[in-house]
Order: sequence, then C-alpha cells, then structure tokens
Amino acid sequence: MNEKPNIFSRLGHDPELAAYFGALTAADEGYAAHVLKAMERAGLLASSVSAMEGRLLESFTRLSGARKAVEIGSLYGYSAHWLARGLPEGARLYSLEKDPACVNAAKDGIEVSALTRKVTVMEGPALESLKTLSKLAPFDFCFIDADAQNYPAYLRWADANLRPGGLVLAGGAFLKGQVCYEGDDAAANAAARAMREFFHVLFDSGRFVSSAVIPAGEGLALGIKG
Repeated sequence: MNEKPNIFSRLGHDPELAAYFGALTAADEGYAAHVLKAMERAGLLASSVSAMEGRLLESFTRLSGARKAVEIGSLYGYSAHWLARGLPEGARLYSLEKDPACVNAAKDGIEVSALTRKVTVMEGPALESLKTLSKLAPFDFCFIDADAQNYPAYLRWADANLRPGGLVLAGGAFLKGQVCYEGDDAAANAAARAMREFFHVLFDSGRFVSSAVIPAGEGLALGIKG
C-alpha cells in the first residue's frame, strides 16, 4: 500500500487520538505538494516522512540553531524541504543521494520551491560525499535516513564532524521491528546487526552527551555531540 505510516502506528493509540493530532497538522499535509505528487507517482510516498514527522525535523533544526547541515538520503527532497524550513536565511543544507533519478527529482522539487539558496543536492555514494564534506566541518546538524547497513558509518562521521552540542537525528530507527532479528535472512541479519551497532555507538560510546529514541512512525533516534 502506497501510504505513509501513521506517527502513532507503533504506540497502539486509539485511532480517534491519531486522527485528532493529524487534524492539527492538516494544513501541513499539502506542504511541498509537488514533491508529494511526484513520490506518489513513483510509488515512494510510503518511504517519506509524514507531515507530523516533518514538523519534528523542522523543530529540531530550529532548536539546534543550525547554519550548516547534512542530510544523508534525499529521496525526492521532501524531508529536505522540512529541514530547510527550520534553517535561517544564509544557512546551507547538503542533501546526499545515490540514485540519479532521485537526485534529479529532488533538484527539480527544490528548484520549484525556490530553495536552491538553502539546499545543495549531492549525487553519489553517501560515504564518498561525506569525505568531501568533511573539509567543511564542523557541522551543526545531521539527519540520517538511508541504507541501514551504513548507519554505524554515518553516525561515526557525524561524531567526527559535528561541533560540540551539534545534533544528529536518524529516521527508521525501529528497522520495521527487525532491530533484534536473528534468522536465516542474510540481508535482514546484516541490517539488524548494523542497527544494533548504530545504537551501541549512540548510547554506549560516550561520544554523545545525550541520546534518545522518539517512538514516532518508524522511530527517530537522536544524539547530542559531546
């Protein structure tokens, strides 16, 4: 089904409560409508953040006071729109994407929204792009929403390249309920091991002075650089 997961989907709340909070952000459902329509046509709508999750991204970006930010995983640029909404004028978001089709779609959407003054989309494997961006460190904010198997590497990059007090967020932290998976599926095993390593770095390494998981949608992990 090409439908976004509800922000309360893993909390077991009454549907009426979910509908109530959904109504509070009803006006935001049409934000960057051209991007949403493009994702729907491509069958990618379910892979994007919801409007409420977008508000979370915007809020954390504002709270961080970010002027220089990185997003790992652009898709069609919808989350970049929310991140850019939380950035002040003169700030810059570098959004990384490997898939050429997604890169083109993200650039088109960002241009239509007149956000090129704030957002730069970089094409190529994220780990290669991050090596390039390291020359611009330190960064204030990093949002990870990409391939699970590289989450530990992305988080270590954030640790090395965020300023003290900088914020890292990671979407898809629940790995669709498979964080603790141990079975016969080799790919699922690899993803689960990588996500557990990610959490070990986030919570147990001493690299982040504060860390938590917000049970919204598919999970949002956060850490504050020490």
